[in-house]
Amino acid sequence: PQTARYGGNTSCVKVRLEDETLLIFDAGTGIRTLGGLMMSEPGPIEAYIFLTHMHWDHIQGLPFFGPAFLDTTRLHFFGPEEPPLTLEQVLCDQMRRPYYPIPMHAMAGRMDFTAMGEGSVSYAVPGAKIEASELNHPGKTLGFRLKVEGKVFVYATDNEPFGTDPVTQHLVSPPRLVEFARDADLLIQDAQYTQQEYPQRLGWGHSTHIDALQLARDAGVKQLALYHHDPTHSDADIDQMVAQCQAWMNKHQAGFTFFAAAEGDCVTL
Repeated sequence: PQTARYGGNTSCVKVRLEDETLLIFDAGTGIRTLGGLMMSEPGPIEAYIFLTHMHWDHIQGLPFFGPAFLDTTRLHFFGPEEPPLTLEQVLCDQMRRPYYPIPMHAMAGRMDFTAMGEGSVSYAVPGAKIEASELNHPGKTLGFRLKVEGKVFVYATDNEPFGTDPVTQHLVSPPRLVEFARDADLLIQDAQYTQQEYPQRLGWGHSTHIDALQLARDAGVKQLALYHHDPTHSDADIDQMVAQCQAWMNKHQAGFTFFAAAEGDCVTL
């Protein structure tokens, strides 16, 4: 009940293009609900799934993604690799016994796997262009920039843009992160911590809500979604963060809009 308005599932965002091409960013527990909605629609399912990194809160919904069990489904997975494990091996490992009774490749859907990394060429999805950039987060973590017919969507969760911890400091410099988000019509950016919580969590790879605002302002984005809410934060805590953000926006006369992401939100670009 404490998270009834903003939601309590872990990371998953669906993007549908005008030609019905379907992209999914991260496969946290939210992908279970998404799968149910997808299966209620007619016709076979094809989706491009972009994973930021392999931490459990970003992949743990995959074993419960209903469309993957249908032989008419085709899934294209993209994400970072940390050798010697491949992207395919990592995703299969979480579904091995004793963790899960059904191996990943026992799912009936057809699957393919493509490694992505910093500096890689743009990845073509029908009707779109995808670019990847490393983010400041423990382990190899990617953000994604989607461009479609002049519109730009940037997904940069699990990102500590202005951290000073020696472990993560300037793994990716603030100017590079700003340029990656440059002129986005919608930026989804990590905003997990309050300013009071953050000093005890330097190097954990997450941002404050105020740093998210600063990144959005510096990058000239049009709209910011505060994302990756802390699991200990209630709806009331997030409301308080939103109020602090509004005060910051007023003080700095910021030229973009923002909102705290909530399950079921729909934004049209």
